[in-house]
Amino acid sequence: MLVRLTFFCALLALAAFPAAKKTTATATGDNDDLTLTATLHTDPADIKDMVGSDLGGNYIVAEVKVQPKYGKTVNIQRDDFLLRCFDGNDSSHPFVGSQIADQSTLVVGKVMDGEGKKAKPRLTLGGMGGTTGPTTQYDNAPATVKENHDASVSELEKALDAKMLPEKKTDQPLSGLLYFAIEKRKLKDMQLEYGPKESRIELHFK
Repeated sequence: MLVRLTFFCALLALAAFPAAKKTTATATGDNDDLTLTATLHTDPADIKDMVGSDLGGNYIVAEVKVQPKYGKTVNIQRDDFLLRCFDGNDSSHPFVGSQIADQSTLVVGKVMDGEGKKAKPRLTLGGMGGTTGPTTQYDNAPATVKENHDASVSELEKALDAKMLPEKKTDQPLSGLLYFAIEKRKLKDMQLEYGPKESRIELHFK
Protein backbone atom coordinates (compact mmCIF):
# COMPACT_ATOMS: atom_id res chain seq x y z
CA MET A 1 0.00 0.00 0.00
CA LEU A 2 2.80 2.40 0.91
CA VAL A 3 4.54 1.69 -2.42
CA ARG A 4 1.37 2.46 -4.37
CA LEU A 5 0.83 5.67 -2.43
CA THR A 6 4.42 6.77 -3.09
CA PHE A 7 4.04 6.04 -6.81
CA PHE A 8 0.76 7.98 -6.94
CA CYS A 9 2.33 10.99 -5.21
CA ALA A 10 5.23 10.91 -7.67
CA LEU A 11 2.79 11.00 -10.59
CA LEU A 12 1.00 13.99 -9.05
CA ALA A 13 4.30 15.80 -8.62
CA LEU A 14 5.21 15.24 -12.27
CA ALA A 15 1.80 16.46 -13.41
CA ALA A 16 2.26 19.68 -11.45
CA PHE A 17 5.15 20.72 -13.65
CA PRO A 18 4.37 21.68 -17.29
CA ALA A 19 6.25 19.84 -20.02
CA ALA A 20 9.37 21.59 -21.21
CA LYS A 21 8.79 23.66 -24.35
CA LYS A 22 10.13 21.91 -27.42
CA THR A 23 12.86 23.96 -29.10
CA THR A 24 14.17 21.54 -31.75
CA ALA A 25 12.48 19.32 -34.31
CA THR A 26 13.70 17.24 -37.25
CA ALA A 27 11.95 16.34 -40.50
CA THR A 28 12.97 14.48 -43.66
CA GLY A 29 11.61 14.52 -47.21
CA ASP A 30 12.73 13.76 -50.73
CA ASN A 31 12.11 14.18 -54.45
CA ASP A 32 13.55 12.37 -57.47
CA ASP A 33 16.97 14.00 -57.05
CA LEU A 34 17.76 14.20 -53.34
CA THR A 35 16.80 13.54 -49.75
CA LEU A 36 16.59 16.56 -47.44
CA THR A 37 16.85 16.40 -43.65
CA ALA A 38 16.53 19.51 -41.49
CA THR A 39 16.56 20.21 -37.76
CA LEU A 40 15.11 23.54 -36.62
CA HIS A 41 16.50 25.32 -33.55
CA THR A 42 14.44 28.05 -31.87
CA ASP A 43 16.12 28.38 -28.46
CA PRO A 44 18.55 31.36 -28.34
CA ALA A 45 20.82 29.47 -25.92
CA ASP A 46 21.14 26.57 -28.37
CA ILE A 47 21.79 28.97 -31.24
CA LYS A 48 24.50 30.69 -29.21
CA ASP A 49 26.21 27.33 -28.65
CA MET A 50 26.10 26.70 -32.40
CA VAL A 51 27.34 30.04 -33.80
CA GLY A 52 28.64 32.04 -30.82
CA SER A 53 25.68 34.44 -30.65
CA ASP A 54 21.97 34.14 -29.88
CA LEU A 55 21.36 36.48 -32.87
CA GLY A 56 19.19 38.68 -30.73
CA GLY A 57 16.49 36.02 -30.56
CA ASN A 58 15.34 37.13 -34.02
CA TYR A 59 16.40 34.10 -36.06
CA ILE A 60 15.61 30.41 -36.39
CA VAL A 61 18.57 28.24 -37.34
CA ALA A 62 18.19 25.10 -39.47
CA GLU A 63 20.76 22.32 -39.59
CA VAL A 64 20.39 21.00 -43.13
CA LYS A 65 21.71 17.87 -44.80
CA VAL A 66 21.32 17.22 -48.53
CA GLN A 67 21.84 13.68 -49.85
CA PRO A 68 21.86 13.36 -53.68
CA LYS A 69 20.21 10.19 -55.00
CA TYR A 70 21.59 7.57 -57.39
CA GLY A 71 24.85 9.46 -58.02
CA LYS A 72 22.99 12.48 -59.43
CA THR A 73 24.62 15.91 -59.38
CA VAL A 74 22.43 18.55 -57.73
CA ASN A 75 22.87 22.31 -57.71
CA ILE A 76 22.34 23.62 -54.17
CA GLN A 77 21.34 27.29 -53.93
CA ARG A 78 20.33 28.79 -50.59
CA ASP A 79 17.59 30.94 -52.13
CA ASP A 80 15.79 27.71 -53.09
CA PHE A 81 14.96 27.31 -49.38
CA LEU A 82 12.02 29.07 -47.74
CA LEU A 83 10.86 28.78 -44.13
CA ARG A 84 7.17 29.51 -43.56
CA CYS A 85 5.41 30.14 -40.29
CA PHE A 86 1.65 29.69 -40.53
CA ASP A 87 1.13 31.56 -37.24
CA GLY A 88 1.22 35.10 -38.57
CA ASN A 89 2.01 34.12 -42.18
CA ASP A 90 5.70 34.98 -41.83
CA SER A 91 8.24 33.63 -44.29
CA SER A 92 11.97 34.02 -44.84
CA HIS A 93 14.64 32.96 -47.27
CA PRO A 94 18.04 32.29 -45.64
CA PHE A 95 20.17 35.26 -44.56
CA VAL A 96 23.95 35.37 -45.02
CA GLY A 97 26.40 36.52 -42.37
CA SER A 98 26.74 40.06 -43.69
CA GLN A 99 22.98 40.57 -43.48
CA ILE A 100 22.87 39.45 -39.85
CA ALA A 101 26.13 40.92 -38.53
CA ASP A 102 26.22 44.01 -40.74
CA GLN A 103 29.07 46.43 -40.09
CA SER A 104 27.22 49.36 -41.64
CA THR A 105 24.12 51.06 -40.28
CA LEU A 106 21.87 52.88 -42.74
CA VAL A 107 20.24 55.94 -41.23
CA VAL A 108 17.27 57.38 -43.11
CA GLY A 109 16.32 60.84 -41.90
CA LYS A 110 13.73 63.47 -42.75
CA VAL A 111 14.47 67.18 -42.63
CA MET A 112 12.37 69.25 -40.24
CA ASP A 113 9.54 71.27 -41.79
CA GLY A 114 10.70 74.42 -40.04
CA GLU A 115 12.25 75.97 -36.97
CA GLY A 116 10.77 74.94 -33.69
CA LYS A 117 8.66 72.11 -35.05
CA LYS A 118 8.99 68.56 -33.79
CA ALA A 119 11.73 66.61 -35.55
CA LYS A 120 10.58 63.92 -37.94
CA PRO A 121 11.30 60.24 -37.21
CA ARG A 122 14.63 58.83 -38.30
CA LEU A 123 14.63 55.14 -39.21
CA THR A 124 17.73 53.19 -38.28
CA LEU A 125 18.39 49.91 -40.04
CA GLY A 126 21.22 47.58 -39.27
CA GLY A 127 22.39 44.08 -38.38
CA MET A 128 23.74 42.71 -35.14
CA GLY A 129 26.24 45.53 -35.08
CA GLY A 130 23.49 48.12 -34.77
CA THR A 131 19.87 47.11 -34.46
CA THR A 132 18.32 43.94 -35.80
CA GLY A 133 15.32 45.79 -37.13
CA PRO A 134 13.83 49.25 -37.64
CA THR A 135 13.85 51.56 -34.64
CA THR A 136 12.66 55.13 -34.46
CA GLN A 137 14.87 58.00 -33.34
CA TYR A 138 14.26 61.71 -33.71
CA ASP A 139 16.56 63.87 -35.76
CA ASN A 140 16.45 66.16 -38.74
CA ALA A 141 19.60 64.70 -40.28
CA PRO A 142 19.65 63.62 -43.93
CA ALA A 143 20.21 59.97 -44.81
CA THR A 144 23.69 58.74 -43.90
CA VAL A 145 25.61 55.50 -43.63
CA LYS A 146 27.58 54.97 -40.44
CA GLU A 147 30.33 52.37 -40.35
CA ASN A 148 30.47 50.00 -37.39
CA HIS A 149 33.98 48.67 -36.83
CA ASP A 150 33.16 46.42 -33.88
CA ALA A 151 35.58 43.50 -34.15
CA SER A 152 33.08 41.13 -32.52
CA VAL A 153 30.60 41.82 -35.30
CA SER A 154 33.23 40.94 -37.91
CA GLU A 155 34.02 37.69 -36.10
CA LEU A 156 30.32 36.82 -35.92
CA GLU A 157 29.94 37.34 -39.65
CA LYS A 158 32.89 35.02 -40.30
CA ALA A 159 31.48 32.37 -37.95
CA LEU A 160 28.04 32.49 -39.55
CA ASP A 161 29.41 32.20 -43.08
CA ALA A 162 31.83 29.42 -42.16
CA LYS A 163 28.99 27.22 -40.88
CA MET A 164 26.49 28.08 -43.61
CA LEU A 165 25.24 25.49 -46.11
CA PRO A 166 27.54 25.83 -49.14
CA GLU A 167 26.21 26.77 -52.56
CA LYS A 168 27.61 24.33 -55.12
CA LYS A 169 26.98 21.50 -57.56
CA THR A 170 27.63 18.16 -55.92
CA ASP A 171 26.94 14.44 -56.12
CA GLN A 172 28.06 14.01 -52.50
CA PRO A 173 26.23 14.67 -49.22
CA LEU A 174 26.29 18.33 -48.21
CA SER A 175 25.45 19.87 -44.84
CA GLY A 176 25.47 23.22 -43.09
CA LEU A 177 23.35 25.85 -41.35
CA LEU A 178 20.68 28.19 -42.68
CA TYR A 179 19.56 31.34 -40.83
CA PHE A 180 15.96 32.49 -41.17
CA ALA A 181 14.75 35.88 -39.95
CA ILE A 182 11.70 34.64 -38.09
CA GLU A 183 11.34 35.21 -34.37
CA LYS A 184 10.82 32.21 -32.11
CA ARG A 185 7.51 30.47 -32.83
CA LYS A 186 6.00 27.06 -32.23
CA LEU A 187 7.69 24.37 -34.27
CA LYS A 188 4.36 22.83 -35.29
CA ASP A 189 3.62 26.02 -37.23
CA MET A 190 6.80 25.77 -39.32
CA GLN A 191 7.24 24.45 -42.85
CA LEU A 192 10.57 24.34 -44.68
CA GLU A 193 10.30 24.30 -48.48
CA TYR A 194 12.99 23.45 -50.99
CA GLY A 195 13.00 23.63 -54.77
CA PRO A 196 10.61 24.68 -57.56
CA LYS A 197 6.91 23.84 -57.48
CA GLU A 198 7.15 20.75 -59.71
CA SER A 199 9.74 19.05 -57.46
CA ARG A 200 9.27 20.90 -54.19
CA ILE A 201 10.06 19.22 -50.88
CA GLU A 202 7.95 20.38 -47.94
CA LEU A 203 9.09 19.51 -44.42
CA HIS A 204 6.64 19.73 -41.53
CA PHE A 205 7.88 19.80 -37.94
CA LYS A 206 6.16 18.31 -34.89
